Amino acid sequence: MSEDHVDDLEELRRLGRSASREPVGWEQPPPDLWDRIADEAIRDETEVPVSIESRRRPARVRWWVAAAAAAVVVVAGAVAVTRQTNDPDVIAAVDLDVLGESGTGRATLVDREGALQLQLAVDGVEAPDGFTEVWLINADLTELISLGPIRADGTYDLPAGLDPTVFPVVDVSFEPFDGNPEHSGDSVLRGQLTF
Repeated sequence: MSEDHVDDLEELRRLGRSASREPVGWEQPPPDLWDRIADEAIRDETEVPVSIESRRRPARVRWWVAAAAAAVVVVAGAVAVTRQTNDPDVIAAVDLDVLGESGTGRATLVDREGALQLQLAVDGVEAPDGFTEVWLINADLTELISLGPIRADGTYDLPAGLDPTVFPVVDVSFEPFDGNPEHSGDSVLRGQLTF
């Protein structure tokens, strides 16, 4: 082992001993660190002296730049895969007709990894003496399923096994606090999903 390497090894040992006694405090690297490393790598490529020792340095710098670039590519790929995984498939969507005095709404049926959800965006609809409820109704308006009161996030899980093509009508109604689970007959928004 050369004398330089022995000195380097001893320096590493000294640092290791001092690190075990002193608390570690990480410093924030300057924001232009990677730009400076890349500039240094390019400069070393063009200004490499003939000696063996100086040839090793650019190789190390190039390795760090390559490792950093690979890390960025891996992270970007992971983010892209996560986004693709979390984005649901849109099955059908409809702007809801206004049946009451005001309000707007749009219903979107999505498939999120095999589970059907209704996403409902509603504005300007407030029940004066009660609450608003979301329903799915069959095409001839004889059967209906409640998805519950209007939710802040606008997302409703469809019951497992429900065929949305059989219940394509999305309905928003005003409901009184009377304990009756049936539809009040006071619909304010309605639209039919097309498949």
